[in-house]
Amino acid sequence: MLPELLLRPDVFFSNRMKEPESLKFPGIIVVIGACIYAATTYVTSGITTKMFAQIPEMAGMGPVLGIFGVIFAFFMFIILWWVIFAGAFFIISMVFSGRGTFKRTLEFAGYGLIPVIFGSVISLLISLYYIPFIDVPVLTSIQDPAAITKAMSQLMQDPAFSELRLLSSIISIIFLAWSANLWIFAIKHSRALLLKHAVIAVLVPVVISLVIIIFMAFSGGQLFGGA
Repeated sequence: MLPELLLRPDVFFSNRMKEPESLKFPGIIVVIGACIYAATTYVTSGITTKMFAQIPEMAGMGPVLGIFGVIFAFFMFIILWWVIFAGAFFIISMVFSGRGTFKRTLEFAGYGLIPVIFGSVISLLISLYYIPFIDVPVLTSIQDPAAITKAMSQLMQDPAFSELRLLSSIISIIFLAWSANLWIFAIKHSRALLLKHAVIAVLVPVVISLVIIIFMAFSGGQLFGGA
């Protein structure tokens, strides 16, 4: 089933339309992706955790912040990458008189996330490689905005961190584009659209996401973590 989905998505989703609606397998796919995304977040958040752990009043808060970050990342992946994207596809397809239930759209959107999950795995491995080379800046006070700004600036200019951020962004772009290709055929069948209308319904939210990823890469931030 996986090779057909990745290599012949039109045939895959056409065959799935003959089956009853089910969120079982897409749900499993999304949960796996959320776990990988949470793991990547935990690894990368260790950088800022080490930086703030140097502050006396923040001592002992590292594990708590790490757990909170993991939980937040887990649910953010499910909500952002699955529910919001599927919702955007569904709403935009209404303009073209799309037919079909939101459950079917959600189901097919979940299948289309597999390339994004592949990208998350690669980002996790790259993060594990680069993080030991990152020089964590010294931060002694959380009450001094200038000190925080200086420390964050030093972190952003760190060669290893800059390379990690750039590679993560490139991975995000490549694998999101791959998922977009699957989503086009997913929406074509789940919403009974012409191919050109399915392309529009998918590319609007995807292009917006790509613009945000590129902006964050060049502005010194990282939004999707290579997801």
